[in-house]
Amino acid sequence: MDFRQIEAFVSVYRLRNFSRAGKALFLTQPTISSHINDLENELGVKLFDRSSRDVIPTDAGDIFYQYAVNLLETRDCAISCLNQHNMQIEGRLEIAASSIPSQYLLPKVMTGFQKMNPNIMFLIHQGDTREVIREIQEKKYQVGIVGARIDEDKLDYEILTNDRLVLIASKECIEPTDSSCIAIESLLKKKFILREKGSGTREEFEIALRKKGIDPDRLNVVAEMNNMEAIKRAVSEGLGVAVVSSLCVEEELKAKTIQAFIIDGLDLERSFYLVTYRNRPLSPSAAAFREFILNYYLDQLIYCDE
Repeated sequence: MDFRQIEAFVSVYRLRNFSRAGKALFLTQPTISSHINDLENELGVKLFDRSSRDVIPTDAGDIFYQYAVNLLETRDCAISCLNQHNMQIEGRLEIAASSIPSQYLLPKVMTGFQKMNPNIMFLIHQGDTREVIREIQEKKYQVGIVGARIDEDKLDYEILTNDRLVLIASKECIEPTDSSCIAIESLLKKKFILREKGSGTREEFEIALRKKGIDPDRLNVVAEMNNMEAIKRAVSEGLGVAVVSSLCVEEELKAKTIQAFIIDGLDLERSFYLVTYRNRPLSPSAAAFREFILNYYLDQLIYCDE
């Protein structure tokens, strides 16, 4: 028994005709007949009833069909796995990412992926969320990581991890209290340092304000910055307060150089996403990275739930 015989059997079983099966496999009808005869002789059973105009599977043929399909699928999976094993993941891997993912999510993932694929060199393009999404749409990059979903008709978004936006302030701007919350009504009394327009963080904050009937233009904005480290430094110096990702202030909170508050009444939960252009084939390195980062954050979720 060989795979040519099994392929011929599956094709005849599906098409109920030796000639059509031969055309589907680019073989002559006599070759198909020969493969079926050899298979029947080896198995010791008749697989098809040829007495009528149509080729009808026998009971033995019905039983053997599913095994034949499984054999072909197992062969194809084995070949695919071996090809992936032999495929060298190397060269430049270009990733577009908004500021928070590029600074606080990617480094650990890149380290793990590079250990598995030592011949990979990363090229990270950092931009705001809208810029990253635009570049995925324009097919400048195959893979992006962002904090908001835009234009879901053309793009696929896969959740990596969740995040919460918090308000950060120095002790001079807000007196330390036992409460981790701050009233939404007090926001209009604060001096704000905002991220640049196009930032996912800023968009999520402004959307949440509008849902509560607060026009973001009413905020007292003293500065706009596109660098997270500069924002945190300005906050610690007392220039104003800012709304940022909780991921980016873990070290500052441990060092107690700034405070963080949940804004009572505002829904500031969000997710970070892996974004790709829908139905666009990925290069081997991009496909391998996509699988790695999705599994990485799935493992993190399982670990947290245990």
